Amino acid sequence: MRKEFAKFNEGRLLVGSHKSRLVICLGYVVLTLHVGLLGWFATKNSPTQDEVAHLPSGLAIWRFGRSDLYRVNPPLVRAVAAIPVLFAAHDEDWDAYRPDLPTRQEWNVGKRFIVINGRHSLWLFVLARWVCIPFSLLGACVCWRWARELSGDLAGLLALSLWCFSPNILGHASLITPDIASVAFGLLAAWRFQQWLQRSDGRNAFLAGMTLGLALLTKTYWIFLLVLWPFIWLIYRHLQFRKSEIWQLLALLLLGMNLLNMGYGFQGSFKPLGSYNFYSQALSGEIRNPETQHPANRFAETWMGQIPVPVPMDYVTGIDLQKLDFERGRWNYLFGESKQSDGWWYFYLLALVVKTPVGTLGLFALGFLCSFKSKGTFWRSTLSLWLPALFLLVLASSQTTLNRHLRYVFPVLPVLFLLASQSLESGKWGRYLAAIGLMVTIVSSLAVVPRSLSFFNVACGGSNQGYRYLVDSNLNWGQDIPLVE
Repeated sequence: MRKEFAKFNEGRLLVGSHKSRLVICLGYVVLTLHVGLLGWFATKNSPTQDEVAHLPSGLAIWRFGRSDLYRVNPPLVRAVAAIPVLFAAHDEDWDAYRPDLPTRQEWNVGKRFIVINGRHSLWLFVLARWVCIPFSLLGACVCWRWARELSGDLAGLLALSLWCFSPNILGHASLITPDIASVAFGLLAAWRFQQWLQRSDGRNAFLAGMTLGLALLTKTYWIFLLVLWPFIWLIYRHLQFRKSEIWQLLALLLLGMNLLNMGYGFQGSFKPLGSYNFYSQALSGEIRNPETQHPANRFAETWMGQIPVPVPMDYVTGIDLQKLDFERGRWNYLFGESKQSDGWWYFYLLALVVKTPVGTLGLFALGFLCSFKSKGTFWRSTLSLWLPALFLLVLASSQTTLNRHLRYVFPVLPVLFLLASQSLESGKWGRYLAAIGLMVTIVSSLAVVPRSLSFFNVACGGSNQGYRYLVDSNLNWGQDIPLVE
């Protein structure tokens, strides 16, 4: 009897192993399709508005060792995007680049790059886009791995598929803008920090610090992780921790900061706060025009002005110029209503609803309900992901003077995907509903390719009605130039 029982268990393990291998193989198929779609999009669509400035700004990093062009974003993504262009035949003209001027010159440099390279510039952007595809591949793999750890192989496959067929991911991952890279590295950093929370040792601290540094080099908004991670640590530990963890936490934060400075070549690092030239009201005292007004510094005559800033100079001035853009405000548009220098606190919430497939929204709602069945296990196991995403959503929603781009809150997307994977926890019917929701997502997403950037779900009338709801990077963003020729 014991031998028969052992054989039965061995058979069940063998069947389970076969199923696991099949699910993993399906995951690789999904990843292959994802890469293929992104490669096609990169070739099919013309450069979007921001890409025109990103590529020559990346070239400037390699040519001059400077990161001041497009300084409102850290240099990692545009530097990577420019690598294949360095080895391809092209022309460069840097007459419009004046490093001594405080104005944003990347737009004039970008226009000049297009003019002197003509139609050949389209191929240069294709090369730059192709080398950025691995950023999305990284995010997909981390999403897959994390969901598998939480709820098993099928949950991992579901989260992976939602990432790979998300119109928002597909539309932006085929560009050389830093939005998807920032989501991917932010997700990776959150996962590694969660691993450190669960097992506080030197290896996990080192990996968390390294991934933190990479995230900081993609988008400036990740700077708040330096404050939020210690807060998350205290919550996770319920204020009960070992002294060794304090030193590990300090070390991983310093490692992330060091990698950030290394990415800039330590240019201007530890410069006193009072020696900076600022133009935003938050840092200078009033809104100033870099083209016509002199800069100021509200900290220059205070004790704070003597504090050395432990980040590169271009990182700080980039934050200042980005803040200036928000303070100046622009005309904003939502659901047929236009406002000048004013917006809506609920802009990003509504934008997420209309720009996300209804299948994904349904899975998110079901997964959200199922996440409470585990008595908070899911929320505790993903604290390092959802809390920063929520913080960013609240912060972005408070900046109502500039409501234009849903991409500013893309770090919310992995939270949706992992929550959606929890829908499988509702039993047999949950698996059926998950399959239906995933198929609806895939079909609706593929129906608009290669125009995924312009996706709107059927609940609001589909992509043809998108202009009624949002504008700018939420629509074609200039990627359809070949259609007017």
